[in-house]
Amino acid sequence: MNRENVPLTVRLRLVSANSGRPVPGYEVNLWHCDRESRGRQTSDPAGWVAFPSAFPGSSAGHWPHMHFEVLRNSDTIHAAQLALPGDSRHAMSLTGDACFTGGWALEIPSVTGDTHRGLVATRTVGL
Repeated sequence: MNRENVPLTVRLRLVSANSGRPVPGYEVNLWHCDRESRGRQTSDPAGWVAFPSAFPGSSAGHWPHMHFEVLRNSDTIHAAQLALPGDSRHAMSLTGDACFTGGWALEIPSVTGDTHRGLVATRTVGL
C-alpha cells in the first residue's frame, strides 16, 4: 500500500518526564527530511501541538520518518524522529537506519485512520 502523500496529521503531547503533567508554551518544529516542509507551533495549555502534513516518502537507506525538535527560550531541549509505518517497499529495517541509532522503539507514534480519509500520528514526548 503506497502511503506517500496521504494526508497526515501529527499530534505531539509534551509532558514532564518527572510528573507526567502537560508542558505548555514550548515551541515545536516539525519537518520532513528536506526541511522545506517545516512547521512551528507552541504547545497549548494541555501540552498539545498538531501539524497538518502528508505521509513522507522514503529516501534511499531510510525508513519513512519525520524530524522534530522542542525548544524552550530558543534553546533546543529535545530532538528526535517519528518512525512511521513502512511496508514491503522498504527493503531495510529500522535497526539498519542510521537515523535511529538512539533507539527506534521510542520513536514510533500511534497511527490511526486510513489512506482514504487520512492518517493521524500521535506521540507523547517526555521532557
